[in-house]
Amino acid sequence: MGFAYINKRTSRIASNIPLLKSGLAPMSFLKMDDRDCIDGLIGINELNNVSLLREVFIDADLESAGNYHGLRAEIEIPNKAALAYRDVIRDGVRCRVLEFRGFRHDDLIEMAIRTGIPESDRDGVAACIRERLAGLHGAEL
Repeated sequence: MGFAYINKRTSRIASNIPLLKSGLAPMSFLKMDDRDCIDGLIGINELNNVSLLREVFIDADLESAGNYHGLRAEIEIPNKAALAYRDVIRDGVRCRVLEFRGFRHDDLIEMAIRTGIPESDRDGVAACIRERLAGLHGAEL
């Protein structure tokens, strides 16, 4: 892999930073038809006409933006408790599996109190442990 290849990839990624920071879809032309792109380039080189290539880029960008916004809507916002108390959650899941073999909300709240989790976050921690246990057992608790 040559230096030029790396620079091209890096520049494509870097060009998307201001778009992403502004909440816009990144430029991605994965669905662009190669033949249409080549025809557009020939139109520029031979006829000094950008209209075909412009249409190819607009169509590809619109499709890409639609896919991006659809995927972005599916992504969950991370749970504060899952991020801030990941060690407690891991230990809580382990304890529920090894000792109690199930989910007991009151026991989890007591554990949260013992570990110093603020009252406002205790239910979130218990909910995270419930989700993790459900994922292990493949069933709702």
